Order: sequence, then structure tokens, then C-alpha cells
Amino acid sequence: MPTLLTGLIQFLFTSVMSILGVLLLLRAWVYVWAFSPRHPIVQLARRATDWLVEPLSKLIPRSGSYDWPSLVAALVAAVIMVLMQRVLTGMPYTPIGLVIAPLATVLRWALEMMSWGVFIWVVMTWLNPQSPMTYALGTLVDPFVRPVRKIIPMFGRFDLSPIVVIILANVLLMLVTPISHGFIPL
Repeated sequence: MPTLLTGLIQFLFTSVMSILGVLLLLRAWVYVWAFSPRHPIVQLARRATDWLVEPLSKLIPRSGSYDWPSLVAALVAAVIMVLMQRVLTGMPYTPIGLVIAPLATVLRWALEMMSWGVFIWVVMTWLNPQSPMTYALGTLVDPFVRPVRKIIPMFGRFDLSPIVVIILANVLLMLVTPISHGFIPL
């Protein structure tokens, strides 16, 4: 039976690991788009994750446009998070809990990053569309928004595609989140 203290520890640990996981995925994503190392988004992701990614990069090389050390580090963070959740909640160590749940956790982090990235980009386009940060976020979220924009027409100057992307990401999150916690939704 979880106590208030274990619930608090689980919340704090899960929050820290989720932030770390999203930063690792962000680092891999900006590597795909070859952002300048001086860009503030790249500097944020690198400074927060260098301690984990740099040792891995000596073992696992980056290849092409993929930052494999960052992706492996995100998976390792997900495995640690899932194991710690099992320890704190007393859940059994099942194959779904040890193999599938970490993969689903990484997918959940990616969907959350995409959803929040699109939301922040939309707000920034309203507040300051000429900002370099708005352009950078637009570059990162465009691969998700562009296919929807081809299907759903604009209404005057109002673009519904970001709303559709956020809704679809949240629907997928509803399916992935239980799996990331070790449950298969039926």
C-alpha cells in the first residue's frame, strides 16, 4: 500500500526522469535537424544531458543524422524510471513491465514533447511571430503539422492543423500511457 511519502517520492522521481527523458529526446531531435550548437534550444538540451550522453557517445557512435547516444540514454532513463516505479509501488516485475513499458515510456515522452512543442509554437506565433525562437520551434514541429495541414484547409488566416496534431497526440497518449505504466488497455 503506497504511503504519502512513497507517493511523493514517486511523483518527484517520475517528474525528474520525465524532464530528463524529454531533454534527451529533444537533443536527438535537434541533432536530426542540424541546429547550430550555439542555438539556445541546443545549449539547453546539451548542458542538461552532457553528463549522460557524452560517456555513451564514446561507446555508441552517432551515425548519419541520428544521435544514438541520446536515444539510448533516453531508453536507459525510461528503464530506470520503470524499475523505480516498480520498487515504490510494489508492482510485479513482468515482461511487459520490464521490456515494453520502457519503450512505451520513451514514446510517451516523445508524444508529450511534440504536443507541448506544438502548443508553445502556436502561442509564440500569436505573441511574437517574427522571433527567431518561433522560427526554430516551427522547424521542429513542422514535420508533424505539415501532413495535417495538407488535409485540413485553413479558414481564412486561422490554421486548425496544430489543434488537430495536439488532439491526435493526446489520443495516442491515452493509449500509450497505460502501457508505459505496465498495463495493456483493452
